Parts: sequence; structure tokens; C-alpha cells
Amino acid sequence: MQECDLIVSAAHLLPVAPENIVLENHALAVQEGRIVAVGPQAEIQAAWRATEQLDFAQHMVLPGLVNAHGHAAMTLLRGAGEDQPLEAWLQQTIWPLEGRLVNTDFVALGTELAIAEMVRTGTTTFSDMYFFPETAARVAVEMGVRIQTAFPVIEMPNAWSNSVEDGLTKGLALHDQYRHHPQVQVAFGPHSAYSVDPDNMQKVTMFANELDAPVQIHLHETAVEVRDAKAEFGHSWVVRLHELGVLAPHVQTVHMTQLGDAEMAALLDSGASVIHCPTSNLKLASGYCPATELIANGVRVGLGTDGAASNNNLDLFEDLHLASLLAKHEHADPTRGNAQDMLYMATLGGAEAMSMGEAIGSLEVGKFADFIAVNTDNLNMQPLYNPFAALVHGNCGAAVEHVYVAGQALLKDYALQRIDRAALTSRVQQWHQTATTAVSKRSKQEH
Repeated sequence: MQECDLIVSAAHLLPVAPENIVLENHALAVQEGRIVAVGPQAEIQAAWRATEQLDFAQHMVLPGLVNAHGHAAMTLLRGAGEDQPLEAWLQQTIWPLEGRLVNTDFVALGTELAIAEMVRTGTTTFSDMYFFPETAARVAVEMGVRIQTAFPVIEMPNAWSNSVEDGLTKGLALHDQYRHHPQVQVAFGPHSAYSVDPDNMQKVTMFANELDAPVQIHLHETAVEVRDAKAEFGHSWVVRLHELGVLAPHVQTVHMTQLGDAEMAALLDSGASVIHCPTSNLKLASGYCPATELIANGVRVGLGTDGAASNNNLDLFEDLHLASLLAKHEHADPTRGNAQDMLYMATLGGAEAMSMGEAIGSLEVGKFADFIAVNTDNLNMQPLYNPFAALVHGNCGAAVEHVYVAGQALLKDYALQRIDRAALTSRVQQWHQTATTAVSKRSKQEH
């Protein structure tokens, strides 16, 4: 018998790849944080002797979810600006609050709160685009999750950088710091096509190509954005960036509403990925991304919650459910948004979109043992005819009982292992009280 650290047995194992199917009474063996074998329980037990055994007799075990876009620290702005269109939401609420509140302490606390919420609902890898990315990366490492931290590149001075040049200098240093870290991938994060001028956008492209680093950008988020681009250039921002040579396989385009034939052609020609954020887009009435149409045409598509300020939660299962319903509704076709395809988008699809598919996103030999166990002994999941439908449509975030990253427990029996939940909640409430008082005083002084 071969030695391993951990054997995980499950009533239902959903590996996502090489086949996106349900394996009954299967198991996986884990050694030094990676999966070394997958097979029927009897075969794994006969071939491997483990230091620890996990027997999930009434669970579905699947890859940890991949939240492919968000702004983690904005959990501290959850509910601060409601019922506003995107432009007003940003200009009248979010940006003024960020100008008054954002610093390293804000980012550390907000990111910790975000990670606690994501782990509790099954996310093991997330992409973050926010100020002080070095702080977010540090917190993610300490809390045991994986992060793609996309450092902000934007023309206007902000809490983290004075200019595009300053942001690039700091971001390149961050990239060097985490170049070989297993939990951190550093990406370039140009805010949007309209907030970074073409010369600086091409500078981002040059550095990203040289470093083989990912780029994540908000693109085609609203009809107004697309309308303004067509008025200025005669075509959309997607076509414009493709003409400039910005779009490429390592580029992740976020939101991508208002797509036509020209945009589809640009995506297919460039190989760029798309990140679908259904809840945020619907809440801000920004439109919708034709995710299933993109997938059918061969575009890599991942799923994101966006920030808690525009979602109000970071439960990716909820976005998974909404993505499926939105596809069915928009196409007036109940066969769209197939549950198996949706689960792929929330796991391996997101990993592939973020250039991380060789390491995470599925339960395959050689990949990291990032997995979650969803307890099916819940009223809303019984009887269990179709495990995929139960996951996508069964309000499963609350049913996540165990979460492991590289074979290490981050959630066990519904309890966070690296976070004192009560202490975290207390710190957030104390911060909120202090921040609210400070903002109120400053507003009075300004008026």
C-alpha cells in the first residue's frame, strides 16, 4: 500500500473534469496538498494508507468554487449605496466614501470579512481588484485561500497610487514578491477602457506580455459606456481594445454586457476570457452578459460575485443559481443555463479564465486538493434526484459543511478554522460605528 496524508470518501463525487459527471461512492487520495488518486472507494482504500480519513456519507464533494471577480474589502461598504444606477452609485456614493475611508486597515479588515464569507459558502479561490493589493494578498495567505490580486491601474490619484506610473511601479514590485507563491497570482488591473488612456493601456499590455501575467479589466459594464464609445470611435470598447492589441488569452474581461457580432468576433479572435457577474449587473440594472452564448461559441467564461457593495453578498452559489435562471429567461429557453455547465463555470471555467486551470478547478490527479463538502441532509435538497440541480438551484451556500485548500481544513463542521467569527464580527461592528461617526462629522464640516 502507498502512503498518503488524506483519503476523502464521498457518496457523490463531482470532479468536473476530465468528465463533468457524478461519481457514486468514490474517493480521492491526497499527498502533500495535491490529489494523487481518484477512484472507487474500495480501490482507493485497498491501494492507499492515509494518516487521516474523511468519510462524507451524505455529502457531495466537489472542487472549491472560483470567484473570478470582486473587490473583497468592499464588504465594509455593503449596503452603503442602494437603488442607484452605476454612474450615480460610483460618483455620489462609493468614490466619496472610499476617498474618506480606504487605507491599509480598511483593506485588511474588509478582506478578512470577505474571505470568511466566501469560505463559509464554498469559495476557495477569488480574484480581487482593489487598493492596497499587497494587504489583500497577505491576508489571503494568512487565511489559507488562493487569490488573484489585480493591482489597480487608473489615471486618477487614489488611496494607493498617485498615477498610472506609480501604480505600475508598485504593482510590478508586488508581482516580483509573489512570483512563485502557490496561493497568490498577481495580475494587472486596469480599471476600465475609459479610465486608462490608450498609451497607458498599451504599456500595461507590454508589461503583461513580458511577464506572462494576467490582466483583468471592467469592460462593457453598461449601455452608456458602450454608447459613449460608439459616439467617439464609431465602434465599441471591445472592438477598440482588440484593434489596439490589448485583448489576448491572458486578458479577463469583466461584465461584458451589450455584446453583438463584432464583439463576439473580437473575443474569439483574441482568445480573451469573460467574467460573468449576474447579480451585480442586475442589481445596478447594467444589462446582462450572454454567458451561455459565449460558452457555446468557445469563449472561456468564469463567474464572479463582484463586490459586496453591489451584490450584497459573496455567496457564489447564489450567482450560480441566478446565472442559470437569467440564461433561461433571456433566451426564453429552459434548456439554457444547464446546471452542469453552470457548475463548470463556477469552478474550472473560472480557473481557466484566470489562467489557473492547470492547478485548480477540478478534482484531478496532480491538482491541488481544493475541495468542499456539501451536506445533502437538508430539507431543501431532498429527495436528491439530480445532484447538479441541487447544487445550482438548492440554496447550497448554507449547506457547505467542510472546505479544504491544499488538503488543509479551512471550514470543518460549519466552523471556520482560521477565523474567530465572533471576534471578526465585533471588529467590523466597531469599525462601522467609528467610520460612520467620522464620515458624518466630515460631511458637516464640508457643508
